[in-house]
Amino acid sequence: MLGDCLETRSRTSRHLLAVSHLHPIRTPFFEGGQSVTHTGLPIVVSLANKAVSFSCRITYPYIPKFKNFRVSYFHVDLQGQRSSEEQTGCTLHQGRENKTHTTVCQVTPKLPNASATGTYYCSVHWQNSSITGNGTFILVRDTGYQDPSQGPQKLLLFCFVGLLTVLSILGTALLLWKKDLQCRETEVYTCIQKESSSPSSNQGLLSQEKQRRFEDDSEFNLVYENL
Repeated sequence: MLGDCLETRSRTSRHLLAVSHLHPIRTPFFEGGQSVTHTGLPIVVSLANKAVSFSCRITYPYIPKFKNFRVSYFHVDLQGQRSSEEQTGCTLHQGRENKTHTTVCQVTPKLPNASATGTYYCSVHWQNSSITGNGTFILVRDTGYQDPSQGPQKLLLFCFVGLLTVLSILGTALLLWKKDLQCRETEVYTCIQKESSSPSSNQGLLSQEKQRRFEDDSEFNLVYENL
């Protein structure tokens, strides 16, 4: 599909280049003085099934031979295939006898899809002759600009947000665990300090008890001697 798309774009580019070189030069004239010229932009871009128009200026001597004619249009696609002609419904206007007269016909072609891309031509038919205009290239697109699909991007975004949430929860749990561990280590250290200091205090209490007993014994001996 990508290869077909690139090939179509390449053909379109080549066709546009050819149209840009040829369009300003070729303005058909007949010996009788008739001419058909496309007016407006040489290249038009349109969406499928949208109304887009181009105009053809038909110039001719207003004499009985050229008064009556019909205007149709056809197009040549990117493969060089020519379509059948379709009527434009152009209304003829009365001119002055034996003077050059100009009629402008507006053409609104049917553009069903991108395959309608090509060069569109006005074709004017008189009783014994016909003449074709210099063409207007119309690039037809099936759809306008569309944003790229957001499906993969949204999925990636959701996964990224979910991963950040999980990491945040794990980080918070780790901090709480470390804090709890530090508290426990502090408690253990405090207990060890208390236990290490408790024997000296016990020895102090025993010494004080012995001192009191010694003093009591001394007093008892003193009283005994006095008796």
